[in-house]
Amino acid sequence: MFVKGIKRNYDKVNQDASIPDEAKIDALLMKLGAEFLVSKEDRVYVFAKDGVTAKFDAKHARAFHFKQYIVKDMNKLFHNF
Repeated sequence: MFVKGIKRNYDKVNQDASIPDEAKIDALLMKLGAEFLVSKEDRVYVFAKDGVTAKFDAKHARAFHFKQYIVKDMNKLFHNF
C-alpha cells in the first residue's frame, strides 16, 4: 500500500509546474516524510521514528524522471516507518 502512496505523491510533485526540476526530489521527500524529518542540512535529509534513522542525500539522487527507481528508493528509505 505504501508504494501506491509514493507513486501518487510522485505524480503530484511531477505535475506541479511551480516546483523546479532540481527541487522535485526535495519536494517528494517532504511530502512523504515531513513528520519524521530531523535535519535537512545541505540537502542531506535525516528522518527518524521510534529509534529508526534513515538518511537521504538529495544532491546525489537519481534524476526525477526515473520514476520506478525513485519510487523504489523512497520505499526503501521509509520502509521501517
